[in-house]
Amino acid sequence: MCMPSLGIESLPVELLYELQLYALSDSLPFTSRHIFGIFSSTPSSFRAEYILGRVLSGSADTLDLFTRALRYPLCTQEVLESLCRQIPSNIHHTHLGCDLPRRLFRSLAPKVGALQWKEREQPLPFLRYLYDSPMIPAPNTNAHDGYALTKAVHAKFIPLIQFLLDHGASPERKNCLAVMVAIRQKDLSLVKLLIERDDSPYESSGSSGQKKSKRKRRKLEDRVEVNREMLKVAVRCDARDIVDYLTREKGCIPDMQTLHAMLK
Repeated sequence: MCMPSLGIESLPVELLYELQLYALSDSLPFTSRHIFGIFSSTPSSFRAEYILGRVLSGSADTLDLFTRALRYPLCTQEVLESLCRQIPSNIHHTHLGCDLPRRLFRSLAPKVGALQWKEREQPLPFLRYLYDSPMIPAPNTNAHDGYALTKAVHAKFIPLIQFLLDHGASPERKNCLAVMVAIRQKDLSLVKLLIERDDSPYESSGSSGQKKSKRKRRKLEDRVEVNREMLKVAVRCDARDIVDYLTREKGCIPDMQTLHAMLK
C-alpha cells in the first residue's frame, strides 16, 4: 500500500510560520495558492517579527532600522506598532534615523474631474501616526531629494502638501522641482503655497468664549528664493498669472531670452 506523499502544504500553519521566520524567505508565500492564502492572513505580530528579522539579518548597522522596515508594503501602522515592541532592548530605537519610503507616494496621481483629495486619504493618516508616535524617530521629510513633496504636488494633494511643508519639507530640493511642477500645472495658488511662508492669523478667546485678541498676519521669509529658471518655465507654459507674480511680487528679473519671449 502506497503512503501518500507529504509536502509543504501538509504542514500545520504554526510550523509554516516557524519555517518562514527561520528562512526569512521572500518567495515562500508564493509557493502555491494554499501557502499564499495562509501567509495573507498572518497576524501583525508575525509580520513585524518577519520584517525585523529581515532588517537585522546579516547587518551590524541598526541606524537605518526604521528606514528599511518602512520599505516593506507589509509595514502598516499595526505592524509597525508591534515591531516597536519587538525591537531588542540593546537597540535604542529613538536615536535611529527614519526616511520616508517612496512606496507611500509612488502611486499618487491627480484626481479625475472635480474630485478633491480628502484628509482621510492615504498616506496622510499613516504619516500622522509616524510623526506623532513617540516610539518612532522623527522621519526625514526630505528623503530621496524631496520625493514626497514632489509627488504630492504632482497629484495636487493639498492637505498632504501642507502637512509635509509643516513638517520641514523643502521645495528647494532637486533644483526646486516641486515648484517647477506646480508652475507647469499653471497653478498660482499652489506655487504661492510652496514659495511663501505666512504666519496665519491667530485668535484667542477669554473664559467667556468671546474673541479677545487677534494677532496680525506676520510675513515670514519665503521657503525658497525664486529664480530665472522658474520664470522661464512659466513663460514657456504661458502661465501669465505666475509670470506676473514672479516678476512683480517677487522681483524676479528675466534674462534676455526670457524677456524676448515675454514681449512676443
